[in-house]
This record gives sequence, C-alpha cells and structure tokens, in this order.
Amino acid sequence: MIADPIVRNLATVGGNLAHADPANDHPATMLALRAELVVTGPNGTRTIPIDSFFLGTFTTALETAEILIEIRVPVPPPRSGGAYLKLKRKVGDYGIAGTAAYVVLDDSGRLAQVGLGLTNAGPTPIRPVEAEQLLTGQSPTEEVLRAAAERAAAAADPVSDLRGSAEYKRAVTRTLMMRALARAVERAQAWRAA
Repeated sequence: MIADPIVRNLATVGGNLAHADPANDHPATMLALRAELVVTGPNGTRTIPIDSFFLGTFTTALETAEILIEIRVPVPPPRSGGAYLKLKRKVGDYGIAGTAAYVVLDDSGRLAQVGLGLTNAGPTPIRPVEAEQLLTGQSPTEEVLRAAAERAAAAADPVSDLRGSAEYKRAVTRTLMMRALARAVERAQAWRAA
C-alpha cells in the first residue's frame, strides 16, 4: 500500500519524509509509529520527534543545509500490530485518503498504546491525538473502534479537489481508520513470539 512500484524502487523513506507532502504515505506511518528523525548540518546533529517535523505543506523543521540522516522507529513490543490503508483511483496515483494505525495490547487485551496517522487529510500529515486518547486503555470493541474512527475523521481537514469533496474524504478517512484499526488489533491479537 505504500507508494507505487516505481517510487518503492527509486525513492527513499527519508526523502519521502523530507519532501513533506501531506499526500505521501510514509509520514502518516511514521506518526503512528512515533519515529524520531536524526538530522545533521553545519551546526551539528540533532534529533527531531516526528510530531515536530512537519510544519506545513512541503515544509519541515529541517534548517538550511541540514539533511535527514537517520529514521529511528521503536522496536515493536510483543502483542503489537499495525496497518496502513488508502483509497486511490489507480496505481501510481496519490491516495484520496489514507490511514495508519499501530496498537499494542496489554495482557488483558486492552489497548495499552495507540498510534494513528492520516494521509492527504490536511496541509500536513495529521496525528489524530483525540482518537488515540479515546482508544488507550479500552478494550478494542467495534463500538470503541468506530468512535475512534469518528474522532480521526473529525481531526481531518481535507480540501475538495478532483479526487473528491472534503466531506467525501472525511467519510473515506472514517471508513479506512475503522478498517486499519481492526486489522492492527487483529494482527496484535495474532502476535506470536518468533
């Protein structure tokens, strides 16, 4: 689901993040995974939390002459799962909307940790924090997942364009988030030690 075959074979994840296109797939996944970005430049090396990296459309926290040299993604713990889903018109097209979901279950099956991200839902990639907060500590019932998907869609601020109206994109975001959460939970429940 990430990009298309040409991009996957020629591009880099770091370049995708540094480009800061809110319609790209990787930013939402990195928001959900709570990545950290290591950058370097004339003034040295620094680490930027993913939540502070995207400042606007095609604008990041990179300073003049800095480059992204490392992406740190925390190692997934036991009973974790993730999913990324998007709706697109054809191969190679930007997604109309996309959603990333990452969950960690505790021993009782409740959502101990939740990370979410939205693609093509606003001027920057969006982390729907209220939806994450609603889920954390809850049992992943259909009702709870549906309520979180509603909050995620409410956090979206898409624009109407040739791919659809803002209302349509919010509806797609809601549906995709519900499906991504369900798939992430299913994968976490099926987790087995290697």
